[in-house]
Amino acid sequence: MTTYSIAELWRYPVKSMGGERVESLELRTSSIVGDRRWAVRNIETGKIVSAKRPRPYGQLLSWSARAEADGRVVVAAPDGREYTAGSGELDAALTEVLGEPVRLAEVEEGREETYGSEWPEIPGTVLSDVEVDLPVAALTEKTSFVDASAVHIIVNQSMTHLGSLLDGVKLGVERFRPNVVLDAHDDTGSEGFADLAWKDLDAKIGDVELRIGDATPRCVMTTLAQPGYEQARSVLQVLAATARKEFDFGPFACFGTNAEVTAAGTINVGDTLAIPD
Repeated sequence: MTTYSIAELWRYPVKSMGGERVESLELRTSSIVGDRRWAVRNIETGKIVSAKRPRPYGQLLSWSARAEADGRVVVAAPDGREYTAGSGELDAALTEVLGEPVRLAEVEEGREETYGSEWPEIPGTVLSDVEVDLPVAALTEKTSFVDASAVHIIVNQSMTHLGSLLDGVKLGVERFRPNVVLDAHDDTGSEGFADLAWKDLDAKIGDVELRIGDATPRCVMTTLAQPGYEQARSVLQVLAATARKEFDFGPFACFGTNAEVTAAGTINVGDTLAIPD
């Protein structure tokens, strides 16, 4: 077993916008409370919009959202102006910036949703130089606007390894939008991309139980500019060369891990969990 501690916890109240670093997260069996409960919807097409289609939606990464104690979600524009999620003022501001009629929509549990995505040329992967519509919450219940599973995990040691393969690129967890950031307690089992091999594993954090599914396929969002980070196309190219994994539907460049919650509860920074080697 390799033991890890939780170094950071994150949630993202609005899909594709910057999130908030927190000290604890409440996990339900279908979602993380407050995570990706809102998303921008194109009024004309009805589709959810995502920074996975950088033109024009990559701009959303420069916006951010946070949850207040009273349950309100506050959205901050790049110029510092703040709006309440669900307000007409916010919808008007986003429509002006994106050049399309949009509104911020709260999740409707059980509703099938899709979003458009653009995949740059990624040698050796199944989605390369294509545009495709993808389902929201592809691997979990339709109770949030996550891409795949309820929980996304990355390991700091894998971040360090990736950084060693990149020339001058500033890395940070914000590029990968995890919920849980782990630190290995020692070097055992933490060399290279150790978490790339995780698949179908059970892990516990206190009373919370997770089912770790498989590696997370990465997309163009890992390369986009956002506050604190410049555009870096090499991130995805290096992952395609060094962290490619085969799935039933083809090979993908991967980083991090998808997981589902099998026993609900609250997790905190500093909690520990063990992963079978």
